[in-house]
Amino acid sequence: MQFATLLRMNSLYKIGLAVTFMAFVFLTNGWAQTSPTDSVSVVQISGMVVTGDSLAPLGYATVYRVRDSRGTMTDANGFFSIPALPGDTVRVSSLGYIAQSFAVPMDLVLPRMNVVQPLGRDTISLEEAFIYPWPSRERFRDEFLELALSTDAYSIGQQRLDPEALYDRLMEVGRDGSEVYNYTVQQQAIQNRYVGQLPPNNLFNPIAWAKFLKSLRDR
Repeated sequence: MQFATLLRMNSLYKIGLAVTFMAFVFLTNGWAQTSPTDSVSVVQISGMVVTGDSLAPLGYATVYRVRDSRGTMTDANGFFSIPALPGDTVRVSSLGYIAQSFAVPMDLVLPRMNVVQPLGRDTISLEEAFIYPWPSRERFRDEFLELALSTDAYSIGQQRLDPEALYDRLMEVGRDGSEVYNYTVQQQAIQNRYVGQLPPNNLFNPIAWAKFLKSLRDR
């Protein structure tokens, strides 16, 4: 009976030693993997893209890895975040700016990297271009002659540009939103100017009558 008890205690002792050894190995490996001296596998790159002249945030710029052409875009404030591998080349580009690239270092201590990437403006000079409604002068002449305009076309056009006819059509159209807004603001300004007092009466104002008569003569 005592021999069986001793055998059972010896077995439990061996199992305890094995568990302790496995725990020690696990903790040692875990410490070695999180040690800052080891190289990292994935780097989280976070940063900001700015303009090179004023260092203003550059929104909606393209940031991508050259290795697989996958990436992201900066937000309205120029910030971005993208994962990459050590040794990858990250390219930053935007319309109207010179594209720039930077490499992810191989000896990073921590699995993250902060970048501020400026982009210089790219000036593009275009050649002078002439735009015509017809391909050539000859084509314009032929199509103009094919219109067969009547002899009174000029007089009809002048009648349609008559000031009185234009004024009548303008009075029928009415005011648009901008004119109504300006008139309302003007009336509010006049009311605020004479708050607490009577507004002036232009019935006996000679200057107002002169302006009124002049407007009648101009019509």
